[in-house]
Amino acid sequence: MIPEEAKSEIIKRRALGQTWDGIASWIEQTFGINVHRTTIQRCHDREVLAQDELSLFPDNSDKTRITLDKKIATYKSEAILWKKLYEESIKNSAKNNIIIDVINELAFSFKEVPKIPYQQIKGKAEQSQTVIAPLTDTHIGEYINEKQMIGMNKYDMELFNKRLYGWANQLLTLVEYRRNIANIDTLIIPMLGDMISGDIHDELARSNVENNMMQMIKGAYLISQAILLLAPHFKEIKVPCVVGNHGRMTHKPVMKNRVTTDWDYMLYQWIAAFLKNQKHIKFEIPESFFHIFNVYNNRVLIMHGDSIAGGGSSMSISKAVSNLRGALQYKNNLNTELGVDKQELNHFDSVFMGHFHRVDEMDIGTGELHICGCIKGVDEFALQRLHVSAKPKQIATYWHPLHGYLGKEIIYLSRYDQSENKFDDSINYTWANHIV
Repeated sequence: MIPEEAKSEIIKRRALGQTWDGIASWIEQTFGINVHRTTIQRCHDREVLAQDELSLFPDNSDKTRITLDKKIATYKSEAILWKKLYEESIKNSAKNNIIIDVINELAFSFKEVPKIPYQQIKGKAEQSQTVIAPLTDTHIGEYINEKQMIGMNKYDMELFNKRLYGWANQLLTLVEYRRNIANIDTLIIPMLGDMISGDIHDELARSNVENNMMQMIKGAYLISQAILLLAPHFKEIKVPCVVGNHGRMTHKPVMKNRVTTDWDYMLYQWIAAFLKNQKHIKFEIPESFFHIFNVYNNRVLIMHGDSIAGGGSSMSISKAVSNLRGALQYKNNLNTELGVDKQELNHFDSVFMGHFHRVDEMDIGTGELHICGCIKGVDEFALQRLHVSAKPKQIATYWHPLHGYLGKEIIYLSRYDQSENKFDDSINYTWANHIV
């Protein structure tokens, strides 16, 4: 039994930071009683609780106690609710991971293709360059009506296939031209989102030529073939990915679990599964809305661009880039406080983004910001509401180990609309036949 006169002193000593063992020694020396530290802790907690109740209810009235009991009941209900939501979130996250694991383990994948060597050049140009060629805003499954566009553009699954085939072949041609002055062993294909048309707008849900599921799986199958066509010609291919807004599974934008509830994310996972036998192709599919990768000594940030307000004006984009730099600087400061030496990961020099359906370039001080075009081209919304037009195009950029960004080429894609060349689109509708 702890003496009454010791209880107030226990609270004081504990408040001053003394350990339970130290308080037990003091009790033994002062009162000649050997008390275990856990007994002292329980006594301390009871006394503190009693003092708190006295401060909360000096009158100790029934009305005041009933009010507190109601608050406690409310807090308990809220705690139960949030615990349930947390558990559901954990389950959903686990389900996503299980689905991705199953896709990677069981899905059909293309056989490994043998590499095709090219004539390496010696001398001053012996140092290799790298090509970064984004693939963005493909809007797979959207239908653009040529008559409503007064003949300016049209788009469907067939034209996406032809333009994709043209993109891969023209990119390879540009690389072969470049290899006359420099060795190019590495290709980076950032996928910047809005890969499917989606159904976030009612008119898209009504007019799309395919539903979201088929947009995703057909798109993944066709894009896999495009990368497979490029694969033999490079020692290394990297595919970093970020999601867009058209693939989201909710009508309103969400911030929580944004990436894993986007059809783009699943499309990337299927492409990675289709190409898993190509050992020199590496995918980076993060769960954040932006991603940073290295090209030589340059840090390149990729994002879709839908998080930027202001319609894609230079001022709004510059402000967003500046804000992101500040956010990453906060992460650097946090790492310093925590003693984590990872500051080199928390900055960027250059930026690639999509979303705004145009090709543009801005100087952001440390490098360039590229807006990378759109495969579908101008649509009814852009023409009727914004009164603008843009050709279907993508870009290819060249990077040097010492000088960084060297320049870019624009890949125009409507020129392939009349071509007969395209990838195989005869995907088997019985998915079990794609399991090996």
